This record gives sequence, structure tokens and C-alpha cells, in this order.
Amino acid sequence: MSTTVTRNEKRETKAKRGLLDLVSRFSFLVSLLSCSAVYAISDNAGTSNGAFLKIPTDARGVALGPAIVSMAEGSEGMRWNPAALGTTDAKEFSSTYIAYYQNVAIENETFAYPLENSALAANLFYLSPGTLDGRDNAGNPTGNFSFYDLVGSLGYGARLPTSDQGIPVYLGGVLKVVEEQIAETSNQNAALDFGVLALPLDDLRAGLTIQNLSTKTANFPKVITGGASYTFFKVFTGGVAASYADDAPMRYSVAGEWRFPELEGAVIRAGYENHDPLDNSTDSKIPALRGASVAGLTMGAGFEYRVPMMKTLVFGVDYAMAPFGALGISHTISVKAKW
Repeated sequence: MSTTVTRNEKRETKAKRGLLDLVSRFSFLVSLLSCSAVYAISDNAGTSNGAFLKIPTDARGVALGPAIVSMAEGSEGMRWNPAALGTTDAKEFSSTYIAYYQNVAIENETFAYPLENSALAANLFYLSPGTLDGRDNAGNPTGNFSFYDLVGSLGYGARLPTSDQGIPVYLGGVLKVVEEQIAETSNQNAALDFGVLALPLDDLRAGLTIQNLSTKTANFPKVITGGASYTFFKVFTGGVAASYADDAPMRYSVAGEWRFPELEGAVIRAGYENHDPLDNSTDSKIPALRGASVAGLTMGAGFEYRVPMMKTLVFGVDYAMAPFGALGISHTISVKAKW
């Protein structure tokens, strides 16, 4: 009897170790993929939890990269700069689907409600690769298990009353509740984002954010991003930004957005952020984007349509792609409605 119990205990211990090993490998993969948000695989990558918090969650943000920190508008402020929520001038709902690298799927929903010189917003983010096959160290099946990341957020942004007589300045903050679940184990932690947005000139904007402030237990990647943008002749907006995360080195980005005057609501976008050396892709469906040298390049387009019979209702669709060397190409689609 004791011999049988000992053998069963050994099998259970071995299975648990195998599951933990597989989970750790998958967690490392997600952390590696999440590093694409800053296009880096640095010496510090993977030293923080919740690396998925750095993933861009809307098509415009994917195309423009961190340079959007000063260009964000309305509900986009929930991801890029909470202060931008203060510029919300209509009710807004956005839904984003991301076909991420290595078949990981992401969904993101945001709703913003304008108040007087301010706005409230709520956001829900979900990431999951579906069901995974568990294996022990010997490769024997241990059963399927699920893995997902879920983030619920509440945000507020407002224009400072004192800015009415001078430079318009907006401040904002976001409270996040983050849940990470692997098999039967789950963890819940809170995090905070803060942002400021200033408009010193009609066409000049400057923004700064501090994101993912959390406890040592949560150990989320703290990210500081600052940048500025300028709009030329009301059709082209160019922006630059610098971003630092405590699990990655400093990154620099540049982006541009061109609006077509003759096609109301139509826009094309592109951005670039420096990155570490990467491997080339051997199976990319777009040959021109197989090279690791184009990793860090992002691009996209979008349009808005105003419903003729409902002048206050505007629909918008944005698309963006981001190549990342051997990891593949991500595709992002966002659908918006304003009223």
C-alpha cells in the first residue's frame, strides 16, 4: 500500500512539475509577444508580470505606436493617455479585435461618456490562446487547461479650470483591475495610469503618461511615455515620442497621419519604433514584410461615415498591421460609433 501511494505521489508531483513547466514556457511566449508593443526583446524582458498590459488595444494606436501619446482622442485615452478623455465631445463606443502573433486572439471594448469639460470611460480587455494541452516532463498528457488575461478599467479625464484663460491642460487617470488565470490558479491585482495633455498652440500637442503603477506583489511593467505632435495645414499630423519601461530599454518612435481633404473621414497612418535585432520570418504571407529589418514598422488606414438621416451619428472603421520578424504579423480592426 505505501509503495503504491509513494508511486502515485511521485506521478502527481511529476505531472504538476510538467504543468508548471509548460505554463512557464507559455507565459514567457506571451511576455515575448507583448514586447512587440515596444518592439524590443531586451535583457530585462520577462522580468515583470502582466507584460500584456503593453499591447496596443486599438487600430489607430497600433499604426501610430507610442507617438499617439500626444495624439490620442476620446476613448483612445484609456490605453494611451487618460488625459485625452477630457477632449471627448460625444458618447463613444469602440470595439477592437486583434489577430495577434502566434494565433493569440485579443478583444478590447471601450465606452466613453462626456461630461462638462471632462469624461468618464470604461474598458474591458481580454486575451486568450484558447485551451492548451498539458504535458509532463516525459511528454505524457496531463489534461487540457485554459489560460487568459482579463482587465477591467475605469477612467476619468478633465480640462483644468485654470486653463480657460491660458494654455489648455488636461489631466486624467485610469484604475485597472487585472486578472490572470492559468488552469485553476488565478490572481487579481490593481494598477493605476496617470496622464497629462497640453495644447500650447492650436496645432501643437504634448503628452506624458505613467502607466501600470502597482504593488511589488503585482510587479507590472511600469511605463513612462512622453511625446509631442504638430498638425500641418490641417491634413498631416506628425508625432514623436520616447518611452521607457522598467523591463525594457528606452525606445523612440515617430509617426504620421494624413487626412484626405477630398475624402471626408479617410486617413492613412504609419509609424516606426526602434527595436533590438530579430530573426526573419520564413512563413509570412506577405514577402515584403518577412525581413526582421522592417520590425518596428506599423501602418494602417481608416475612415468615418456620417449617417445622412442621423447627423449626430458617426461610424468609423480603422485597420492596422504590425510585422515582427519571425513571430509574424498582427492585424487589428477597430469599429467605432459616436453620437
